[in-house]
Amino acid sequence: MKKLYFVNFNGEYEFVCDIAEGDLFISKALDDLYKRYPKFQSYYQRYHEDDEGSIWIDYGSHSQFYVLKTDKID
Repeated sequence: MKKLYFVNFNGEYEFVCDIAEGDLFISKALDDLYKRYPKFQSYYQRYHEDDEGSIWIDYGSHSQFYVLKTDKID
């Protein structure tokens, strides 16, 4: 089970939801994004995996992201 977090412009991690194997994590991130910022339009989504195995999702903001992690954020 992985965990999806929203990383705000202060670098703080906010838990969004658990992601089971095979779930569409970008859809879950976009659902959360539109709840947070209903008027925001995401024209693209890109993601990459870092050296620790976390997946970072860029949805078009310069300072906020989503991250899919296997470990817990303290």
